Amino acid sequence: MKLTTAFVALAALAGIGAEAQAVCSSNAARKEIRSLTPAEWSSTANTLKRMQDYGWFQWFAYVHTANFNIIHNCEIFFPWHRRFLKDFENVGRQFSPTFALPYWDEVRDFANPAGSMVLTTAYTGSNGVGSNRCVQNGLQSGWTMTYPSNHCLRRQYNNGNTINPMYSPEYIQSLLSRSTNMAQLRPAIEFSIHGAMHLALGGDMVQNYSPNDFAFWLHHANIDRLWFVWQMQNPNQNFWSANGVDSAGKAIGLSTALPYYSDPITNIMYPGRNGMCFSYDNFGTVTQKKRSLTEENTQKCRQRPVVTLPSLPDLVEGVFDDVNKVLADSESVIKETITNLLPAPMLNKWFPTLADNNTVTYTAADIPEAPVVAEVPEDINTHSGLSAPSLPSESFDIAGEVVDSSYYSSPQIEATDGDEYSASTVDVSTVYTSSVPTAAPTEAPSGSESELGSESESEYSSSEDTAVVPIPSHEAGDSYNANDAEDYSVNYQIFDVSANPDVSGLDGVGPTYLMPNPFPFTRGFIQMHGYSINELKQHYALAKQFVGDMNIAGYQSPYAKGAKNLTGA
Repeated sequence: MKLTTAFVALAALAGIGAEAQAVCSSNAARKEIRSLTPAEWSSTANTLKRMQDYGWFQWFAYVHTANFNIIHNCEIFFPWHRRFLKDFENVGRQFSPTFALPYWDEVRDFANPAGSMVLTTAYTGSNGVGSNRCVQNGLQSGWTMTYPSNHCLRRQYNNGNTINPMYSPEYIQSLLSRSTNMAQLRPAIEFSIHGAMHLALGGDMVQNYSPNDFAFWLHHANIDRLWFVWQMQNPNQNFWSANGVDSAGKAIGLSTALPYYSDPITNIMYPGRNGMCFSYDNFGTVTQKKRSLTEENTQKCRQRPVVTLPSLPDLVEGVFDDVNKVLADSESVIKETITNLLPAPMLNKWFPTLADNNTVTYTAADIPEAPVVAEVPEDINTHSGLSAPSLPSESFDIAGEVVDSSYYSSPQIEATDGDEYSASTVDVSTVYTSSVPTAAPTEAPSGSESELGSESESEYSSSEDTAVVPIPSHEAGDSYNANDAEDYSVNYQIFDVSANPDVSGLDGVGPTYLMPNPFPFTRGFIQMHGYSINELKQHYALAKQFVGDMNIAGYQSPYAKGAKNLTGA
């Protein structure tokens, strides 16, 4: 049986634009997984189990595998995965009309990801065990994943039974703040929190069939949510931004048809419109809190006050005692915290949308009309291969969706049944890192060895430069080069304290919980995606520079508890 939606029919319209942005009559309300009620999670889990029984996890793993090389490392990344998520959600709503895909605001757990409640038996289960690394608790315990061949759901954390630190919510907020178009935002997110979470969990999550793991769907729902937060950060500039290139290096735009789906990107851009019938629980308005440079805010952070935010647990020594109990979205908490605590030069440098004098609040009313784009071909795909599973006999008609026989057909690219990137080929002992460039903060580091500071030198300076740190640009033709791999392979250090011991917190001067460096990408993961190592160097060097600047400023993330326990790792 095959399924289509009214949304698909809209893709064939000529002159798609404002007039084609049909408003959804109802939306699936996506919530952070820890905010679901027990009844909501039980219903969600039951729906997912039925989808597994009917073969839908296999199907979506297959679709992702078949299109893997054309949906990563290019600007197709955001719109294709938004469409893919909605596909999964629509299938779930055929089993249960109230089904909505949750998301995992994983940056709340950045300092100690393995301690997240999401990775427990209550939700998705924890680390794999035994030689096969089978997950033996949580949602998918006992499931047989059938793609590419029968196996248990596998996970292999990147640091034994724990997970190395990831990217902080402050850094992700900085990326959102500094990106001015999709071609900047995509590599910023893909080369940071996106890849970090896949590598953190390992197992099926570091395969091209990663949709086997429900953590994939939670993770990508959050990636999509971050994209939407960025769209609403400055709607006139960001909302309809669809610049960049596809996997072949060809320029894309709103009229570009998505691989496999054929839908134009313009139809994917607006949650709540045109078949993208979903909303996120944290969206109401997006505020840019702005303040001016003042004399008292030009040096290190002021004495940390007790930050009180509505419906939040109290801070203990400046941090939440248990991030699992913090139900507010991380962006709201971080915006409040950094604008209260960071000196103004730091805001100007790393958070430009939060650093002016005026307060601007954006709502849905500020979203500009969709640009009118050219006609998109009805179908650009030749379908062959695996057939889609059936739907339950009691499947539901969802508002805005039409069941017929024209949609769920196979991808144009044949999926392989191999396991090229197995856990054994992903070398977690060799990682990619680099020193922060010695060039001025306003210059994007080139990644060459001569422009990378040595470990013996002070990596961070208390510069008075307040210019915005730019997002590194993607160069045409950037791709994986095995000859560069060894140059980028050095031992990972959680904290860079040798040159700046006063920021370590160990002598009582710096923050109690130091912000850790995020764990870099592995060689196998880079090769799998065809990433340019030099491009990753630039992004990772800036991430380390950000960590150094925040620690020297005396800033402490409210989500940082757990980092101190890793100082001796």
